[in-house]
Amino acid sequence: MKKRMAMIVLSLFFLCSCAPNAGQSESGSQTEPPIDSTPEMSTGTIEVLAPYSDVRGFDEVNTLRSGEYVPADMITYWLNQNTLFEGNEALAAEIMETGKNPGLHVQELHDRGITGKNVSVAIIDQPLLPGHPEYAGKIEAYYTVGLTEKDSPSSMHGPAVTSLLAGNSIGTAPDVRLYYAAIKFWDRNASEMAGQALDWMIEQNKTLPESERIRAVSVSADLTNTEYFDHPEAWDEAVKRAREAGILVLDCRADYDTCVFWPSFFDFDQRDDITASKIGTPDGGFLECPAHALGTPVGYRTTAEVYSEGEYSYSYDASGGHSWAIPYGTGVLALGWQVNPSLTGQELLDLMRQTAYENDSGERFLDPAAFIAAVQSTVHENQQGQVLISP
Repeated sequence: MKKRMAMIVLSLFFLCSCAPNAGQSESGSQTEPPIDSTPEMSTGTIEVLAPYSDVRGFDEVNTLRSGEYVPADMITYWLNQNTLFEGNEALAAEIMETGKNPGLHVQELHDRGITGKNVSVAIIDQPLLPGHPEYAGKIEAYYTVGLTEKDSPSSMHGPAVTSLLAGNSIGTAPDVRLYYAAIKFWDRNASEMAGQALDWMIEQNKTLPESERIRAVSVSADLTNTEYFDHPEAWDEAVKRAREAGILVLDCRADYDTCVFWPSFFDFDQRDDITASKIGTPDGGFLECPAHALGTPVGYRTTAEVYSEGEYSYSYDASGGHSWAIPYGTGVLALGWQVNPSLTGQELLDLMRQTAYENDSGERFLDPAAFIAAVQSTVHENQQGQVLISP
């Protein structure tokens, strides 16, 4: 129990610490919650849960009774399958299921066979157990740096980002080949560990056929943030090595080359309507998007959850954080590579920016459908006028 809670707290820290703007408050749901979040009695009156409260249950069910919560606020709560809303069990299940949809017409792309098939990408993150049904069988290789038997084999963060990229029902690219490097993000030497992980990926590519090489790496952290990590130069140097080796690195730095995806959210019910997208998180975090970055959905999402082997479940979070944007966007890049494997990472990023949706305020958002249409325009058409998609 203590080990599990320690990993949860550490995962929460990295979910909300992906380089928000200076002075900007972080997502209200991303603070360490008590296990029992049931409202307490105060002067004889039930204290009703505020929006964006964390009401997850872990080793036991967290039961919320009528009057202790607001049904209309349920889409704002952070809940999991161990959260019981008495009288609204069906609504909670519906919210969990709806949250799996990545929105922005991504599921329609999947229905057309654009799923990231035969594209290799990678993740550097906290440990995870590989058996969750969302991504079981998709991890080609699992590499660890600095982890020991004393460390938990899984976390909140690792399974979540993996499902957002490659999950069967959650991910933007459910058919990718995935390489995973697990490191101690909670260690001040994480920058050096992540650098070693990148070097491992470079070495992997030397042994793989060109068509199977790792093309991009999703890193849900700013490893140059000296408030949390030592030796930021180690990460900078490793990113340069990866780039020279043809691997695109995507992380949370407010930097043109690596910070492409910024937190945004769509309408909970109209998830495909990009015109309803807004920069930041639903609870008011991450409001100042760098000019070169694209709003990428993090709010109202369900992710995979696993802390012990064989105990596979799901968690729904209304707010998310910068961590959720990176795997979402990396998955969309994988869709582009499936359509045209000959394009470089930079060419795909250029197309992403060219096809971004821009609202009346000048805010720009990743538009997966428009992006894929642009990628399709770069490939030849067959005699029937159908775009050729790599098998």
